[in-house]
Parts: sequence; structure tokens; C-alpha cells
Amino acid sequence: MPPRASSSKTAITAGILAGLLAAALGAYYVYQPPSSGPATQDAPGAQLDDKAVNALLALPEIRAWSAHIEKASGGRSHGAVMETAPEQRLVDGQAYFQLSFFENAPDAAHRWESFLVTPDGKRILVEDTAEGELLSLERWRKESAPMKRVTN
Repeated sequence: MPPRASSSKTAITAGILAGLLAAALGAYYVYQPPSSGPATQDAPGAQLDDKAVNALLALPEIRAWSAHIEKASGGRSHGAVMETAPEQRLVDGQAYFQLSFFENAPDAAHRWESFLVTPDGKRILVEDTAEGELLSLERWRKESAPMKRVTN
């Protein structure tokens, strides 16, 4: 019997399963208690606080990006905030959670931006990975014009 050619139904099923797996792993990762990491720049472990996540989700850029992703993909992709490192990061003596905004597409997750957020959600920094520096929200908005990502 000759081998059967792969059908589009199989490819679609595989894509859906991959997307579900990525979403499940992301959710699992977000809600995991932090492990102890390198002692140089890490603060003592603390559970990710809803205040930090909610502060990030409240940013107008995050809300606009999420709406844009949903609309542009016809509902197939979604915006998501995930913890990207289990340990907190110390910046000038202040502990921050390391979070990123992702476009969660059916076939993969794409990082749009990385943030550091204090546990109380009152301070948010943006990580400029290209330059290796941390920016205040004000500087990030001025220099990067993040809203242009969804208005062009």
C-alpha cells in the first residue's frame, strides 16, 4: 500500500494542537512560583502578583495592541502577557517582575515588548533589548512611538 499524502486536515489539526500547547505552556509558566535563580541581579522569589499584571494590561498600548491583533487576525490570534523569567529582577534596589507582551498566534507566539513591573504595579519600565537599557514609560513612548504599531 503506497504512503498516504498528508492532508490539509492533518496540518490544521497539528497547528491547532501546537497553538493550544503554546497557550497552555504560557499559562503554566505565568502561574508558576519563581525558582531561585542567579544571585547577581535577582531579588528573592515572590509569586507573580495580579497587581503587576493588571497594571501592564491597563496600559493604553497593551489594550490597543491586543485589539489590533484580534481584529487583524480575525480572532485567530490574541495578545497575552506572560512572565518571562521566574525570578524578580533588582533595579536600583527595587524588585521587578519580568513580563512580556506576546502575540499568541495559532502557530507560534511572537514577543512584541518586554517590561519590568513592580509587584504593586506602580512602576513600569520597558526593556530596550537592542540597546540593553531600561526605559521609563515616558521615554519609551517618546522614542519608540509604540502606538504607531497599530495605526500604520
